[in-house]
Amino acid sequence: MKDELKASLKRLGRLAQIKQTYVSVAEANVRNAEGEVRQLESAESKLTGNIQGKQAEIAYLQTATGHDVQSGERYIQALELQRRLIRQSLEKANLDLEQCRTEWTEAMREQKMVEKVQEHRLHQWEHQDDAASQKSQDEISIGRFVRIRRQN
Repeated sequence: MKDELKASLKRLGRLAQIKQTYVSVAEANVRNAEGEVRQLESAESKLTGNIQGKQAEIAYLQTATGHDVQSGERYIQALELQRRLIRQSLEKANLDLEQCRTEWTEAMREQKMVEKVQEHRLHQWEHQDDAASQKSQDEISIGRFVRIRRQN
């Protein structure tokens, strides 16, 4: 039984290492997804600023020809298209981020569960080891008592 517990503890230790690896990978995925979201948010913000800047530029043109206004409007439309694409990418990135967070949370939960089982088995092994030691000491004491009784 003692050897079985020792082997079980060893297997649980390996399982805990594997779960820790899963947690590390999931955590890295979350960081990457958060970075992607921040990057897309920054790009969207920059595009919004460019659109507003171009609109202000068109509004305050002193000697604007129809071609200048039309060219500015086409540029704004191109920026709007880019912004829509970035928003779509941002929505997808946010969904990916939530998925990564869910996976990370699940990996952490599994790791904690394995650690609790490992701790329980360790206590069980320690208890059995203590009981075996106590039994051995009791047998030594009884043997000594019997020898002393025989001598008397």
